[in-house]
Amino acid sequence: MPQQLRPENSDGSQRQARGMGQAKKPLPGLPRGWSRVCHETGLFLRSIGLGILVTAFQGFFTNNFLEPEKVAIRQSRVTSLLRALIHLLPLGIATFEITLNWKGHFVGRHFDKQNYLQFAAKAHEIFIQASIATIILSYTRYQISVGKGMPFGAVLGALQFLQVSYLWSAELWSAIISHNFHLKKKLCFTILIIISVTVAATAGPSSANLMIARQGIWPEKSSYLAVNATFEDIWPDRLDDEKISSDCRTVRVGYHPKSLDSAVLCPHGDINRLLEDKRYLTILKTYDITNRQGVILEHPNSLFARILLTSTCFDLVKDQVCSTIPQSAFVGGLGQDAAAHVKEETSQALQGYHILAENYYQPYTAASCVTDTVQNSSDEAALRFARFLETGSELERGREIISVPALTKSQSTYNIPGSRSRFRIDWVYLPQEIFGTGVPGAIIVHPHNSNDSSYKITTCTLNAGWGSSSIFNDAIAGNVVNSHITQTPPSWDLAFYADAYGYAFSTSPIFDKRSNFSYPQLLINISKSWMEFLNPTLILPDNSTDEAVSAILSQLPFEPQEYQIAHLLNFLLASALADTGREHDAKIFENRARASKSCENCLVFEIENSMYGWQYAARETTTKLAIAVMLTYSFLVLAHILYSTISGVSSTAWDSTAEMVALAMNSSPTEALHNTCAGIVGKKAYQTHVRVMKTSEKHLELVFGEVKDPNADITKLVKNEKYGGIASQGGKEDKDELSMLEGQEEIRKRGWLKHG
Repeated sequence: MPQQLRPENSDGSQRQARGMGQAKKPLPGLPRGWSRVCHETGLFLRSIGLGILVTAFQGFFTNNFLEPEKVAIRQSRVTSLLRALIHLLPLGIATFEITLNWKGHFVGRHFDKQNYLQFAAKAHEIFIQASIATIILSYTRYQISVGKGMPFGAVLGALQFLQVSYLWSAELWSAIISHNFHLKKKLCFTILIIISVTVAATAGPSSANLMIARQGIWPEKSSYLAVNATFEDIWPDRLDDEKISSDCRTVRVGYHPKSLDSAVLCPHGDINRLLEDKRYLTILKTYDITNRQGVILEHPNSLFARILLTSTCFDLVKDQVCSTIPQSAFVGGLGQDAAAHVKEETSQALQGYHILAENYYQPYTAASCVTDTVQNSSDEAALRFARFLETGSELERGREIISVPALTKSQSTYNIPGSRSRFRIDWVYLPQEIFGTGVPGAIIVHPHNSNDSSYKITTCTLNAGWGSSSIFNDAIAGNVVNSHITQTPPSWDLAFYADAYGYAFSTSPIFDKRSNFSYPQLLINISKSWMEFLNPTLILPDNSTDEAVSAILSQLPFEPQEYQIAHLLNFLLASALADTGREHDAKIFENRARASKSCENCLVFEIENSMYGWQYAARETTTKLAIAVMLTYSFLVLAHILYSTISGVSSTAWDSTAEMVALAMNSSPTEALHNTCAGIVGKKAYQTHVRVMKTSEKHLELVFGEVKDPNADITKLVKNEKYGGIASQGGKEDKDELSMLEGQEEIRKRGWLKHG
């Protein structure tokens, strides 16, 4: 038997070897039990990949400064579970990330930890890669040691999985197609490598995606708005002056009611806002008819203002102008809802979104004007008005100019009240069977000298009705309420208006080519007496008076065009219709049942609430892919932990490239690798079957090919047996190597014998 180095006691006697390994000399000053603890601690550190600590403090963990013999494959559930602890941290973080994003969590309006979490995500990626390396090493180690072996090209897969190019490398595919690789093991290895390489490559961005909060809209519990009114109260099909106060015929410029209690509900809307809004005057002066234009109207007793949208009705048709605006009563309801959802402070509520998208209607108006000339006071030519064209289910791009014989130029325009030096307006009924509208048309006489026999006029056709819509507050753009023609506003609207600084812009018209003139769906019949309130008498600060339409048009530096007049009339009509039903009470409730019981004839509407801020949620495709990556990793780790628990097989051998090189250097040359010292270009070498086998009592080697000599001293290695001896020659150890070790001064100082 080859002689092994044995420690010597102080009395010169040799300590007896215990079990399969050598006896250990207790550390000076430490009890035997503490030496055992140090040994197991060193084993644990190697198991979780912290072998550097064992190397750095070798004198603390072992009394032998030479490389000791080691167990190649261990059969111990405790050790196996200790080895599996390397998965604990990355698996725990991955589970937390998946749960956090799957369940969702709203962080708040502010979040400033992105930079720190970027580094944390990178650290998590490193831990995941170390965990995956452990799994692949565990599989390949088992196959080449106590299993039936693997092709040579698959042995180093655990050391190359971080390189994506390994998926199309010659060694991998040569091993996969090798006949020396059983089909079942081939499939397991191929799936393991593909999953491992994919997860390792995507773990970093996936962890960062799940770890760092993202900005977006966070849904909250819905609330319910109960309006103490009937459908006809809010959206009547006919309007007249029966219930309108005579005080509405005059407006004092600069007066703004602070509450609904002090506000006279007049159909001219908040005309003062229009007169003071310099932006609106700019719109009229430099009017881009192809885009939506928004004007903000504040609302008493509400956290939110309204946006009145005006644009061409369809695409680039400049002759037809449309407008729409949210109903006042519902804007107030959204304001109450926002106040009810305050979390930290009032401004927190204003950062949220509140959407009313079901069973809600709001006014939609349309106007088209025609310019004409009255030749003299005896001009009996018929007035001409524009008629909206309708063919089938789509509105054609254009209009038809129709003469109305019952309305002559001179009779209809000459006696309109007002100064001839100012704009004058009058309202006339148009044949509904011809024009398809229940709204009176407008006649506007342009300023002229009293001595002029001819003068310019503009006739306008108006239409109005209620259309199903959705309204939502635009928190980013200044806490204003906007609207959309569809039931549910597209998500891009909310983000788009963020750049509008409180005003609404869009490159699309109010209607699109798919809409038809049956929209609005519920047409309104309006009397002339009601329309007259759209042009109230203004009481100026100096107590002089003027008509509202004249005061606005007179501020333009040039003669107003047809579409500018249409824009103004649309604004007045839409804003007046939006105040219908404003006097009715609106209250917010937490559930539909309580809202319905609040009154017998209440109209109940659901408000979808949400907050804008930083959040964790699994809505985006990238987030779902990141969760899929982390789930795949988690299943892979759990499968390995389950296998380790059941089998109890583990090892810390051949974890690194250096250890594999050391094993190869201690192995005998083989003809299977003939002509490979300068590289490998063929697939035969990669397909050669290889195993780690015991070639002498304590020595392990890489054995290529099948062992055909029945007398050869080559056997499978044994679990829990220590290996490390030098390769034997004829049953004797290499004495030259032993003599070299005996000559070291360090050995003599430590008290080891020269011979056994």
